[in-house]
Amino acid sequence: MRVIQPADIATITAASLGVRGGNVRDLLKPALRRASYLLAPCSASDLIRFVAEPLSPLGDLREETEAELQDLIAYGDIFEMRRIDGDPWDTPNVVLRPAPPAFVMRSKTQAFILGVGGDYPSPLPAELSASLDYAGPVRILDCPDDEDFAGHLREFGLTQLGEQAWLRIPPVTSAADHVADWRKRLNAAPSNTSAVPDLEVIDPTCPPSFYAGRWRAPRQAEAGLFVARRPQVFGGKLWCVVELDAGQPTRLLDLHPSDVFIRPCDQAWRLQAALDAVQETPQQVVITEDAASTHLSFGGPLPSFAERKLALVATKSRAPQCLFRFSSSTGSLQEEIAFLQSILWMQPIRDGGKR
Repeated sequence: MRVIQPADIATITAASLGVRGGNVRDLLKPALRRASYLLAPCSASDLIRFVAEPLSPLGDLREETEAELQDLIAYGDIFEMRRIDGDPWDTPNVVLRPAPPAFVMRSKTQAFILGVGGDYPSPLPAELSASLDYAGPVRILDCPDDEDFAGHLREFGLTQLGEQAWLRIPPVTSAADHVADWRKRLNAAPSNTSAVPDLEVIDPTCPPSFYAGRWRAPRQAEAGLFVARRPQVFGGKLWCVVELDAGQPTRLLDLHPSDVFIRPCDQAWRLQAALDAVQETPQQVVITEDAASTHLSFGGPLPSFAERKLALVATKSRAPQCLFRFSSSTGSLQEEIAFLQSILWMQPIRDGGKR
């Protein structure tokens, strides 16, 4: 019998998942893809536990696993959706399922590889899988010498997704109209007369650049429309829109995945962007430039359609003094900045405070 040392766990797991190297964080997305195939339909909490617990000798990886799962859902490797007829009786209302193998062309010779190839590390042949770039939130395959790159990917059984079908960009509207639309939906919800335990709302007076610090309990004198979350008996917190009067919820509308796989958090984050803009404290994108690249830095999360739009031309990474940033070495990202202004009503700020 062989005794496996903790230091060997990452290396052995990486080999089984087709991952080069033994960096623990690099294992999480491949492990989540495979686990989604094995467990689906399943809850996010079950999937996170299934992946994180066997790796516990390497440390507590639950938060990192959850963050990696959110990337997989945001970019379309895993679908978050409502349960369907035929699911087991104990299936939760919102479940995760592996997306079928697909690709989106990023350029003539570069593609995003999406979905889950069953129990295999990748839906691609081994020689192409070895060329996959796993560095960012979504896998990238670059074949500069292939003159019919998309055609060959289709021959391998991957479905080609058109750019617009993958982006799922909502219609352009004003921030005021977007808020008014949500008020109309909330007014159609039944009145609420009972307390909502452990309800938390986004503080409209807290700077949008400090997302984590904006969450708090409702205050006694507060009134109006708020983006909120509330706990449930099983699973993660539920996203909702709530109307407060004297700090008490008078109407509450839970958010659910839409029929086109729009996440509840995407709906909530766009509504909050509209609320911030209406209150003349718009969310900001900080633009910095150096000799090699243009960087767009964000203090809060973006809806998946915005992340996907940026990922077509830029690379996402962690960076100091922000939640994350997108960087491009090939252009000024002016089109993308204009997109963020029109669809999320964001305010561009040049490094140094210039608008």
